[in-house]
Amino acid sequence: MTDRELLELLERDGEAGAAALQARYAALAASIARRVLPDRPEDVEEVVADTLIAVWQKRARLRPDTLRGFVIAASRNLAVDRWRQLGRRQEVPLLEGDGEDAACLDELLIGEELQKQILAVSPPDGEIFLRHYLLLESAGEIAARFSMTESAVRSRLYRTRMRLREEVQKHG
Repeated sequence: MTDRELLELLERDGEAGAAALQARYAALAASIARRVLPDRPEDVEEVVADTLIAVWQKRARLRPDTLRGFVIAASRNLAVDRWRQLGRRQEVPLLEGDGEDAACLDELLIGEELQKQILAVSPPDGEIFLRHYLLLESAGEIAARFSMTESAVRSRLYRTRMRLREEVQKHG
């Protein structure tokens, strides 16, 4: 079933559409949520459910070519929100480090202009950036995928962040 057919089914038959949506995208949403909320299966389940509800609520406005991206972004954002809630209640330890990645991530909330800039980044830097910040893959996982060192991945991420920051500042 294509995403177009899935969205049409959601409009026609909500129950069958919801089942098809869960079959197609629940595992993807769960894998992203687990990266943010490891060892918290009940929170991962909530994020997945909330992600599927968000798709249901926005089904009329979603386009087939953006459905997968919407699921990825929604599950990531909902998982990060849940992680922040847990951190405020001190149920999970906050990430260690200087917070540069988190600060950069907050600055680079994906808007339309920024999406264009990210897609314009030459390969493999654009894919590395998206895998790290959107799919939440670690530098080690990306390094293994691209046959490079973790240090090289971190350097490429840094350079890409700086290029994107310059472009955003230049274009507002």
